[in-house]
Amino acid sequence: MRSRLRGGGGGTWRGFPGGLDAVLVLLTALLVSVAVVNLNSAGAGDWTGLVRGQIGFVLVGAVAMFTVAFLDYRVLYRLGYTIYGVGLALVVLVAVVGVTTNSAERWLRLGMLTFQPSEPMKLFLILGIARYLQELSESSLAGTIRGLIIPGVMTVVPAALILQQPDLSTSVVLGLIALSMLALAQLTLRSTLILSLLGVSGMMLGWRLLMEDYQRERIDVWLNPETHAEGAGYQILQARIAVGNGGIFGRGVGEGSQNLLNFVPYKESDFAFAVFAEEWGFLGGCMLLLVVFVLVAWLLNLASQARDRFSALVCVGVAALFFWHTVLNVGVVLEFIPNTGLPLPFFTHGGSNVVTMMLSLGVVSSISRARRER
Repeated sequence: MRSRLRGGGGGTWRGFPGGLDAVLVLLTALLVSVAVVNLNSAGAGDWTGLVRGQIGFVLVGAVAMFTVAFLDYRVLYRLGYTIYGVGLALVVLVAVVGVTTNSAERWLRLGMLTFQPSEPMKLFLILGIARYLQELSESSLAGTIRGLIIPGVMTVVPAALILQQPDLSTSVVLGLIALSMLALAQLTLRSTLILSLLGVSGMMLGWRLLMEDYQRERIDVWLNPETHAEGAGYQILQARIAVGNGGIFGRGVGEGSQNLLNFVPYKESDFAFAVFAEEWGFLGGCMLLLVVFVLVAWLLNLASQARDRFSALVCVGVAALFFWHTVLNVGVVLEFIPNTGLPLPFFTHGGSNVVTMMLSLGVVSSISRARRER
């Protein structure tokens, strides 16, 4: 496998410009378009303000996506550890010179640019672990518990740093992404049982020692939001009303009363799906989730056709990135899980997540192009 990763060249996909993966490009374009329309509804509805800024983020993300798509993915393999190291250094830098907003120190400022290093760290972790597991497949540690130590450390270190920002949801997502990749390449039944036991123990320890008071409160509010109706439970109850107002077919774009009357808090970020569900209804919500899961399924399909383990693991990691973000964000709106503050891909306002998601798809596009060399 490693010899294949040292080759060069690039393939093309006939019928689509530059040999790009038509399915990835079209699904991304569809999701981004609907997301911008939804953000316009959540904002002033005049295609200015947040929408204008978000379109700028999307354009930056598109440039990054297509630039990486035309790279030989084997360059990313060779730079896997370096890219991971740069991401980790940025996360460490947040603890030193980070920008604090709403009692959270999660951002770095470079001149006029402010970004959240924990977002690209998700992709950098995928590349770093994929590089390690590619090499591990050729060693005597493959399939052993000891083989889990390095990827475990690679995951725990940035997760612990991000947890101190504090950002529990991103720390959890890093763990879920790593577990999804390990499930493909390394986990046996024995390893799974051991990790499950460690995970449960870690959650119990974290509840007592690591979780902030507001994080414990989110769980209490989730269990009984009505008792916090005038406080922390307000956003959950208003999101519930918005989803219910949508009915089967929705109120129509720009016609959601909960949205127009500003009852739904954080409607441009954490609760963007509540705005969408009110305007597009149950059927629209199902169609949106179907599109996302078709994207995840296509990424897994590319993993099954990958030329080497590194490629397969990257595709699985990016699929996990989209899957867990969507499940956890929508799960919050539908009250299946406590509020996590995790963005919904493309729908939540902000540049760090949008650029990271599109950059991730660019990496997969590079892998998809290369497989056509066969």
